[in-house]
Amino acid sequence: MMKQIITLSIILFLFKNSGAQDLQVAYPPLTIKGTSIYLPGKQLDLNTDGFPAMIQTSFKLITEPIHFHIPRLTNHKDIKFKSTPLEISKGRPDKASWIVKNTSDSLDMEVSGSLNLHGKMIYVVKITALNNIDLENIRLHIPFTPEAAKYIRGLNQKGDERDPVIDWKWDAAGKDQAKVWVGDITGGLLYTLEDNQHKTAPISWSNGDKGGIHIEQKGKAILADNYSGEHRMKKGDVLYYNFSMSITASQKTK
Repeated sequence: MMKQIITLSIILFLFKNSGAQDLQVAYPPLTIKGTSIYLPGKQLDLNTDGFPAMIQTSFKLITEPIHFHIPRLTNHKDIKFKSTPLEISKGRPDKASWIVKNTSDSLDMEVSGSLNLHGKMIYVVKITALNNIDLENIRLHIPFTPEAAKYIRGLNQKGDERDPVIDWKWDAAGKDQAKVWVGDITGGLLYTLEDNQHKTAPISWSNGDKGGIHIEQKGKAILADNYSGEHRMKKGDVLYYNFSMSITASQKTK
């Protein structure tokens, strides 16, 4: 019983404090090697589209790259994007940033990302319709490793061991709804779904009553399927699928 209380206390602390930006601790600056960013106890590898290809603490947090699925309503097939070259810049010792433009014949998806020394990533994802288009869904898939998905907090979960299946829908009256921590006591990932207007229920993600989050095992991954449902976009329409992520970890490295 005492061990369980201690474990849940650690999870609650991580959930509340993993995004903290004002810790007065002296850390060495983050370093960049190719498409990888290193900071104390943590590593982020970026994919060509600008999203995380690998997140690692003392163990790997994801089984494959984090990615979007955007299928057309007409044929249910994902829209294929071409990406501009990924370049990571470091304007100051404690922060790295990057911008990637992903283009197709129907949509543009501009990805602006940053990572600071505390392990917090901020993503601005701007989707622009190049012509009238009906979309079956817009999904963000986060494929957690089983080791990194023992516990969960948020989505009406209290920080206990993760249920085999979690289904959650947006509630316009709720607060801090899509703030989700998934992990173990030695590492995890806190993520929040947002838009450019900072609404309680982001217009893009919630999409009326169509959006939600579904988490269960798919193959080797514990897949967090963050979906928004059907969209009908006119030429020039813009949707923001912003999100932030904080890597929580012990300071031990391999």
